[in-house]
Amino acid sequence: MPEIDIDVTDTEMSVLEILWEHPEGIPVREIVLKLYGRHEHSLHGGVKSFLDRLLEKGLVAVDKSGFAHRFSAVLDRQEFVGLQLKKMAESHFGGSLTPMLLSLVDQVKLNEKQRASIEKIIKNIKD
Repeated sequence: MPEIDIDVTDTEMSVLEILWEHPEGIPVREIVLKLYGRHEHSLHGGVKSFLDRLLEKGLVAVDKSGFAHRFSAVLDRQEFVGLQLKKMAESHFGGSLTPMLLSLVDQVKLNEKQRASIEKIIKNIKD
């Protein structure tokens, strides 16, 4: 599997969000309509450029078997976020997840139900 580059712009992220909603793949025209609410040649070209960059980054695949090429995300949302979190742990916390997670928890006010969910996840972690 080629190396995946998870550094994405806000607009590329918007495209990924649409692709995650359509795991079966979606043509450029439909992505344009979902992003902008209308289809114009210039918008189509812009979205195609974003898709080309995401293809180069290894985040998107294209099915060229039909008339309209269908694009899909290579990773699901959870896998993508997991890679981003690992990268953040490496760059800001010496690769350790514990201080990163503690920092995150310190920033968020958790209610009782959320704390219980986290405790359950921790208890179910297998070595």
